[in-house]
Amino acid sequence: MFKCFKLLIAVIILSALVFVGHSYLLGKAGRYLLKKDELKPADVIVVLSGEETERIEYGVKLFKDEWARKNRIIMSGGPAVGKHSWASLMKEYAEYMGVPGKFILTEDRSRSTEENAVYTKELLNKYGYKSMILVTSPYHSARASLIFKRIMGDRIRVVSAPCDKSWFNFDGWWKRRRDRDMALSEFSKFMRIWLFGVGKGDMPGEQ
Repeated sequence: MFKCFKLLIAVIILSALVFVGHSYLLGKAGRYLLKKDELKPADVIVVLSGEETERIEYGVKLFKDEWARKNRIIMSGGPAVGKHSWASLMKEYAEYMGVPGKFILTEDRSRSTEENAVYTKELLNKYGYKSMILVTSPYHSARASLIFKRIMGDRIRVVSAPCDKSWFNFDGWWKRRRDRDMALSEFSKFMRIWLFGVGKGDMPGEQ
């Protein structure tokens, strides 16, 4: 009986701590989704499809700032509408922003973050690239970095460089429906990776 009472007291205290410190805990949890490495030059820049233009714009900025040693940027994204792929649409926008088409490679088969990594690796191996800067949205950066680093292995270095500007805000993310829905979606996808590993944790159609 005394043990049950102690357990009850412990649960009450723990619940109180969570209630009082929920903002701090949720803030820390949200930051788990962010992976930002020290920015270093790499052979190529890889931009993942998703969102509207924030990823492309940041990838182009890095390209123009000469972070890609081989002077190449890869747009990664599969089927979009009709004959168009996300990669082809991303390429058009990058050209509109001033990047010559001859410097842009496209990976246009992927339907998930995992496939982004698998098919991008084929391109990197084809051209002999040994390092890459990975551009995606901040909330997606930790999972994308995890997947890419596992699939690329030790022979291809991955530098995670999430967009410097994004609609997603880590501060108080749980207070806004759009931010909350995105964060919870990422947490659920992380859970699948933890349970099943890369290869089964990222489902087709999910970026």
